Order: sequence, then C-alpha cells, then structure tokens
Amino acid sequence: MRRGALALIPVLLAGAGLAACADSPQPRTLSVVASWSTDGEGDTEQERRRSSEAGPFLAVLDAFTKESKIRVNYQGTRDVSQVLRSGIDRGRPPDVAVLPRLNDLKTYVQSGDLYPLDDVLVPAEQPGLARQLLQLTPPRGTHARVYGLSVAVHAKSLVWYRADAPGGPTVRRPPATWAELVALTRDIEARGGVPWCLGMGAQPQSGWPGTDWIEDILLHRSGQTVYQRWAAGHQAWSSREVREAWQEWGALVGVGPGSRTPLLTNFDVAGRGMFGKAPSCFLDHQGSFIVRSYQGSDPDRPPPAVDFFPSPAFGPTPGVPVREISEDVVGMFEDSPEARKLIHFLAGEQARQAWREASGDLAFTLNAEAGPAYPDGLPRRIAQTLTTGTLCRDASDMMPAAMTAAFHSAVLQYLDDPSLLGTLLTELDIVRSQTGQDEWLGLPCLSPPS
Repeated sequence: MRRGALALIPVLLAGAGLAACADSPQPRTLSVVASWSTDGEGDTEQERRRSSEAGPFLAVLDAFTKESKIRVNYQGTRDVSQVLRSGIDRGRPPDVAVLPRLNDLKTYVQSGDLYPLDDVLVPAEQPGLARQLLQLTPPRGTHARVYGLSVAVHAKSLVWYRADAPGGPTVRRPPATWAELVALTRDIEARGGVPWCLGMGAQPQSGWPGTDWIEDILLHRSGQTVYQRWAAGHQAWSSREVREAWQEWGALVGVGPGSRTPLLTNFDVAGRGMFGKAPSCFLDHQGSFIVRSYQGSDPDRPPPAVDFFPSPAFGPTPGVPVREISEDVVGMFEDSPEARKLIHFLAGEQARQAWREASGDLAFTLNAEAGPAYPDGLPRRIAQTLTTGTLCRDASDMMPAAMTAAFHSAVLQYLDDPSLLGTLLTELDIVRSQTGQDEWLGLPCLSPPS
C-alpha cells in the first residue's frame, strides 16, 4: 500500500500543477489604436507589416509582447478621433490610443474618458521623462495631473532639398533669413524650375500641410507670444500678424488658379518629385517624418541624397532658434494592469531603441537623454534640432476640432483663389467666436533642455 501511495504522489502533484495553471488568470489582450497605416508592400505578411507606415511602432509592440507575454491587437486608422469616439459611445473604447491631435487629450479629460497616469509615469524613475509628460487639470480638479505620454515628436520647421539635383539648382548655402529664402525661390524660377513641392492631400484632413506653412511663418515672423495667443484662441485670425502670415506664404509659393495640382497631390507624394532624373520640384517644407516617404516602402533603404535647413528667421540676423513640432501622445482609456505595463514600457529606453532600429534611426522623442544614441548624419542633425531651440507645438493640433477643420478648408480655398483671404479670415473668426474658451488647449512652448 505504501509503495502504491507513493507512486500516486507525482500524479497528484502534476494534477495540482495543471489545476494551478488553469486557475491562474491569463493577461488580457490589449487593443491599441493609432493613425499609422498597416498597408505595406511585400510578398509575405511579415514583409508588408514591416514596410508599412506602422512598421516601427509594431516593432515596439512586438518587443513589449516578447517581454511581458501580453498580446496587443493594433488598429491603424487615419481618423483616430472618429474611431475612438465611436468606441467610447458604444462602451468599448480601446485600452490605449495614440492621439495625433493634442486637443483630443483635453476633450477626453473633460469627458472623464481618459485615465490619469501619475502613478504609471514617475519622472524620478526615468531620466529625461518629464518633457514627455502632458499634464491637464480635470473637471472640478484643483491641480494638473499626467494624462498623456508623448511617444513620438516630429520637427516641422524644416525645408528639405536634394543635395545632388542633376542639371538644376542646388542649395549650396542654406538661407539664413526669409529674404534669402525668397531669393532662392526666385532663382529656381529664373532657371525654369518649380521651386516648391506642394501637396495638400491627406484624407480625411486634407489641407494640414498648408496649415503647417502658416503656423511656421507666423511663429518665425511674429514670435512665440503671438503664436501662443493665436493657438489658444486669444488672437484674431483677421489680425495683421495672422493675415500677413497667409500673404507671405501665398507670395512665396505662388497661390492662385495655377495651384490646382497641389490640391490633388498627397503630401507624402509631392516631395518625391525632387528625386526624378529631371526633378519636377526642388524644395519641400515638411516634418522630419517625411524622410520615410522619400525612402519608399523599404525601411532598410538608405535615405536618398537629401538634406534640410531650418525655417529661416525674418529678421536680418537669426535669433534664438524656435521651431514648430508635432507629437503623437499615448492615453489610457481602459485602466488595467496590462495597459499600465504597456504605457510604462513605451516610456522606457527599450521602446525607444526598438523604434529607432525599426525606423532606420528616424524616430525621435522629447527625451533629451536619447540624443546621443543617434548616429552621425541626418538622424543626429534632426535630433539636434529638437534639443537646441525653443519648441512650439503645432497650433492646429491644439485647436478645437471645429476650428482645425475650418482652418484646413480655408487653406485649400486660399490656395485656389487668394482673393478670398479676407472672407476666409472673417469666417475663421466666426468659428473662433462660436467656440467655447474651455475647448482650447493652450500649451506653452518648450525651452531647450538644460
């Protein structure tokens, strides 16, 4: 009997182990929504996934799953706001969303749909993290709390050009002032070239490349105080400063009936005209993310012979550098241990490294500690633009949705018919006056890291 009883012990222990495994809860599968498309090229699903716009972020999610054993379902959509609102209204929001529009953060804080992250993201635990955190005061709150983590930042005050343009003008000495940029534009025209690569298409938000132009000109022409007032709804669209920013853009790029092509061209296609045997354009005003479009669908393909110079100052001598940026910000819409682990992971160096490697060192954050990790050349220079000047967030990203939509529409109409400017600015002021002040997000510009 004793021998038989002892023989049963391994079986009983194995059964107990199986029961324990059966009883242990499995991590929930997380749902994540962001704006990056998963449409890529290649013969296999892995190749298409890797070459897609979302490829670098998917590599980060894969690294998270490998470490945590928590699976993630990713949904890429151009209209994150609509998908997110639909999920919230149905009571089934994603666990985590990456918001390309900063004002959405405020909208969801006010509605109570976004969870604070104060106990998930602690700056004292991670060097350089503080600049990545977005704090807002909740309704009926007495102090600001952390609701967003900036996981990607894009330098926008940049003008790109092909360094080896055949048979055409080359930017031998980047313009240091606006007057020099105008002179370069006219020189290209005199040589028979088309100076600017213009593409306004970006469904469902066509027109935003033009808003970037106007924001950038206003920032450099009138300074960050006027820019911040305007971004927060305190500066009239019909004011002299804002009106002249539109006019400066129109005079530089040549708006009017001949501008039909930019209205029909996507923003990520326009700049490729620089790389033909006979370039169809020579300068592209775009954010740092555009380099991936220049590369095509192969993330391992080295960037073409492209370079950039910062948007120049309007004064006779350059002052302290000031640049416009945009951000992709993570928010938590379902509070769970798994969601918290993902957001904590996204704030760390392991996520930044995975993102850099998968993007060919063309992924950047506001974390100043990450700067030295970039190799010499284009990646290091882009990273330096984010640490050596004052950074002002994209104004239209901080405006209420109705104001931003009206801004996009006005850009398209002005590009087609500049004589409408006065009417368009009046209409924009009407939208501004009908928008509650509590709907605006007036985030301050960021000083260079100390």
